[in-house]
Amino acid sequence: MFAAIIKQQLRAPVCLVALGFVSFGLVTVCGQTLPIHTLAGNGSIGATNGFGSNARFSHLGGIASDGAGNIYVADTENSTIRKITSDGYVSTLTGAPGSFGSNDGSIANARFYGPQAVAADNVGQVFVADSANNTIRKITTSGTVITLAGVAGNTNSLDGTGANAAFNHPEGLALDAGGNLYVADSWNHTIRKLTPAGVVTTLAGLAGEFGAADGTNSKARLNRPGGIAVDSATNIYVADTFNYTIRKITPAGNVTTIAGLAGLWGSADETNSAARFYFPNGIAVAADGTIYVSDSGNQTIRKIVVSGTNWVVSTVAGLNGLAGSTNGSGTAAQFYFPAGIALDSAGYLYVADNGNNMARTTRLVRPTLQFAQAAGALILSWPISSEEFSLWQSPAVGPSSTWSVATNGVVRTGDNFVRTNAMAGTAFYRLRNL
Repeated sequence: MFAAIIKQQLRAPVCLVALGFVSFGLVTVCGQTLPIHTLAGNGSIGATNGFGSNARFSHLGGIASDGAGNIYVADTENSTIRKITSDGYVSTLTGAPGSFGSNDGSIANARFYGPQAVAADNVGQVFVADSANNTIRKITTSGTVITLAGVAGNTNSLDGTGANAAFNHPEGLALDAGGNLYVADSWNHTIRKLTPAGVVTTLAGLAGEFGAADGTNSKARLNRPGGIAVDSATNIYVADTFNYTIRKITPAGNVTTIAGLAGLWGSADETNSAARFYFPNGIAVAADGTIYVSDSGNQTIRKIVVSGTNWVVSTVAGLNGLAGSTNGSGTAAQFYFPAGIALDSAGYLYVADNGNNMARTTRLVRPTLQFAQAAGALILSWPISSEEFSLWQSPAVGPSSTWSVATNGVVRTGDNFVRTNAMAGTAFYRLRNL
């Protein structure tokens, strides 16, 4: 198993020989605990692009997956939208770090203001809850940013079409199979629906009236809803953050509480109203109906499954009350106010680890072995976030090749492991997962 192999030849150019790919086996999120790895970031604040731990974020919020294996992040305090490829390379899709605004136009010229949620479809369109602008934006596949609904700087709760609609700090976004967007209009305490034609209606809650009542449409009450997700039957699931509960909304707008009890926070793994949460933030729903919640105040990832008529809550990653950035399985993993959460088509989970300024995942991330020539030497490097991989070398490639771990000379420099090699003889290198 390897990502790439480097051939080193005396007095010959260095070349990259792609002889295979990494095959890890599918690690789905259906077990009792989840393995947590780092996709990108290293804990420090910044806006740098790069592979894995070389990248920097500033309190990222929402996270989403498209149909091609790309991950999108609302990099909230940078006011940018970032793109992360499957090998962990981070680039800035649109916006400019530290430059706030509301400009539509090309991705190079567009500006955002504190975006906190993203959604993506299978053709590469990205949707943004541009929270401080009180608008919903769209990034087209042609590289243009447009405002779908709301007017920047206008705070209200009006239903209507396009610029005639208004929001109040939307912080959650989900997309259904028909192209409809569902918005957690957080400071209005409502759930809104935005059609592909730009028509905004209020599905549940009453603007300006917070509470915890179940009911239909405006008779229901919510309290600063955060994350939002939609299943294949167009049921909506909401992390009702300040109520410490998880709510379900039918397509007709009937709201029920499926887990937790309003006003009572905690971390109990129980059933229905006996379960406890502490500022649940992100939420995602798998194809089989399993729900995942980033329980931000508890520093954990929770799972909710249906058993008969009951909703059973368990903790699958992180340890209640213990903040950190450690990778590992189950309680060995640590988070620091995990925010947005998303699933890809293969069942891997992604977490916007807000306080750690990192993107985390249940997928073992295939690293890229980078190389350069300097002062007559071949320099190999790979990000420290690829902690599960080590450098191997062989004098030849073929069925009878003998590979050995190349541990000598490997040093940690900044955010990378680095090995400097003399340009002599022939050698092949690869990164291998043990």
